[in-house]
Amino acid sequence: MAAWYYTARKKFAPSTTSDWQSYLNFSGFHHISELVSADSILCPNLVTEIIDSDWNHNVHEDLYIDCFLDFDYLKKRINFDPIWHNLLAIWERPTSIEIPLVGFEQCGFDLLDSYNSISVLTNCGQFPQLFKPDSVNRYGLFDDLSLACQSAEQLRNTYPEDPHCQDCRVWQITRYVNSK
Repeated sequence: MAAWYYTARKKFAPSTTSDWQSYLNFSGFHHISELVSADSILCPNLVTEIIDSDWNHNVHEDLYIDCFLDFDYLKKRINFDPIWHNLLAIWERPTSIEIPLVGFEQCGFDLLDSYNSISVLTNCGQFPQLFKPDSVNRYGLFDDLSLACQSAEQLRNTYPEDPHCQDCRVWQITRYVNSK
């Protein structure tokens, strides 16, 4: 059943990393102001070890155990700091744009690899024949769901042997902005 999953990530922005300019040169996304993603390399998961109490709140599926169904639990679990962290509500394979939850803002659509760990859109090099750097918004995400779905399908068809592309999936990404 489709549902919002919650994940806590380290922010990747000019103020939080010394690698910002190197990333812009690598990606070609010179216009973005921050990368908002569930990519585990650029935006590492803040839950690095599952503790006993997590099993009462996380998703019990392979590749998803570091995603949570209980937002309040996750927020407390990581000792949320909005300067350094992003709390994301993410939706796998949306068929329409899901309305962001109260307190969250819509950021866009990412393409995560088969392992839900690497963003094919922002961390696998450039695919100029499929999309241009200016196709992404200021967060490094697609604004348009149909463009995200089309790009994912083209990546799967063009690079069927590439483990990052062969089953890449569209994820809707929203970010918690109400830090009260």
